[in-house]
Amino acid sequence: MVTAFNILYSVAAVRRLLGLSSSAQVQIREFFKVIWVWIRGRRPTFISKRVFKQHFAEWRKSQSKNLKVTERLDLANHYTVRNIYKDTAYVVEKRPAGVFCTCDDLNNQLGFWGRGCCKHGYAVLAHLGFGSLREYLQAQKVVPFPAAAEAPAAYAA
Repeated sequence: MVTAFNILYSVAAVRRLLGLSSSAQVQIREFFKVIWVWIRGRRPTFISKRVFKQHFAEWRKSQSKNLKVTERLDLANHYTVRNIYKDTAYVVEKRPAGVFCTCDDLNNQLGFWGRGCCKHGYAVLAHLGFGSLREYLQAQKVVPFPAAAEAPAAYAA
């Protein structure tokens, strides 16, 4: 069962962060700003929660590189994202507030934190030319056009 803790702070993430094999015996415990990590045969160590959060997004971005994005002609602002290796497909919708996917990962993130981006969303963002969700959200902010009295002469009617 996925929880708000283990989606972000996982043994699998520790293994990736430390370059360990998938068979390495690892235990983790949460503290205020760090995660205590015990690896069989090594001294215990601590990893900052910030490192896990950065890894969370970077891992999903790296997993998005092998996905195929196709714009849907039947629905505006919708994309089909396919994983040809797993033979799966998800629908991603582009909105001003972010990209929304039908996958469980994004639904878990939204349920736990009210925001997020899955690998399918990152694939669509890359397809659109954005390197991050933050970059996309910044581009969605509408800059108001000045009122006619404040507009430069070139824009005045």
